[in-house]
Amino acid sequence: MLSGVKNIVTRMAGQPLVQFLILGAILYVLTAWIWGSNADEDGKTIVVTATDVSRLDAGWRARWNRPPTEEELLGMVREYVREVALYRHAVAMGLDQNDPTIRRMLSQKLQNLTQNMVELSLSPSEQELRSYFEANTERYRSPDLITFTQVFVDPDLRDDATLRDAEKILVELRSLAEPTENIQAFGDPFMLQRYYPQKDELEIRKLFGGGFTQSVFELAPGEWHGPVLSGYGVHLVYVHHLGKAPKPEFEMVKEQVKQQWMDEKRRELQDQYINEVLAGYEVEFEEAPEEPGDEAGSEAAG
Repeated sequence: MLSGVKNIVTRMAGQPLVQFLILGAILYVLTAWIWGSNADEDGKTIVVTATDVSRLDAGWRARWNRPPTEEELLGMVREYVREVALYRHAVAMGLDQNDPTIRRMLSQKLQNLTQNMVELSLSPSEQELRSYFEANTERYRSPDLITFTQVFVDPDLRDDATLRDAEKILVELRSLAEPTENIQAFGDPFMLQRYYPQKDELEIRKLFGGGFTQSVFELAPGEWHGPVLSGYGVHLVYVHHLGKAPKPEFEMVKEQVKQQWMDEKRRELQDQYINEVLAGYEVEFEEAPEEPGDEAGSEAAG
């Protein structure tokens, strides 16, 4: 009997709506604890708990790498009491109202709090991770690696003859006994190198741009191709090898899959919480007051 109830609760806890409700309950209790931990009902008593003192002590140790003296700890407690008292007084005076800095800080603090609570509630099963992996397999595939040689034909030097000259050079290159034999004798001077071994798409894109990179990765290995255009000009390209990355295996990237699953779920549940908060408010826009003279202008127009 108890085992069956436990299984039902476990299954329910895995549902996003139930996770959200649990999160809301945790936040309610936590908020009440934060506001009630150092205040009495009339707000005139500041209660310094053992947890407060322990937190101050731990903070000192982390900063100075030693325990505080009795006098130092007492000084921290005095400063804490001073901070709480001034904070309450400022709130009572309404100084927290319409302050964009305070509004932004509290908004960010609540978002961080919900994010931490969400992380505590997430525990993906093996099947959930495998399903997520199957739906996003390309994310975990290693990049394809290409090895190629390029010959540059400079349009600044050759002007209108650039493409015609490129075709002539291409015929010469294709007639070589060895594809890249005496390659320095072909083409024009170029700031980048001619030979690129085992480079991925991102590396080539940074050097030559997106159009060139896309074209080169579509070329068949073992022959000269061209013209291939880049932002620099015209290139003739020989692909020595294009290594296609194998399909990734789940066990090899399991931790990465789990982290990305957690990130997406955290954003999803946090968005649910924020949307629920927003749903409790109505937004109204106050009409701007009429400028002096508007009324007179309206009468004249009538």
